[in-house]
Amino acid sequence: MLWSEIDNIEFIPEDNEIYMIRNIEELKTYLTKPNPDKLLTIKQKQKIMRFCKEVIVYCNNGYHLECSIFNNLEEIYIQMKDISVYGDIPSVRRAIRLLNQDPKCTEKIEPVISNKMKRILESKSKKKVKKYYGLISKQGSFTISFD
Repeated sequence: MLWSEIDNIEFIPEDNEIYMIRNIEELKTYLTKPNPDKLLTIKQKQKIMRFCKEVIVYCNNGYHLECSIFNNLEEIYIQMKDISVYGDIPSVRRAIRLLNQDPKCTEKIEPVISNKMKRILESKSKKKVKKYYGLISKQGSFTISFD
């Protein structure tokens, strides 16, 4: 019934603030996917946070398994892949970023971040751009070549 109503709609107003939906096709895609906010129970979130803290400890201790609770790298990567869908949680993003810097890392893990969170992160990074007397400081990786 809902789909028939949506099919009858010819135009929807663009929403760039909350849902980031520009047309009917994006609305249909949004409605067919699981909840992008990925609401977790308190226990689930605590478990994820605890694991991320252990991964961060592993990374901050020079990527040595002896200094962590983990037995092998496979154990870390399997669980990190599972929780990468919760990329809206800052600790998950940080743990993934640090883990991807591991020299023993064979494959990179990308956090799944909702459009809403991407927009928030972009606005935060724009605010971090600082101006000093006409000099603009930007963060990122740059390549400089001299001829």
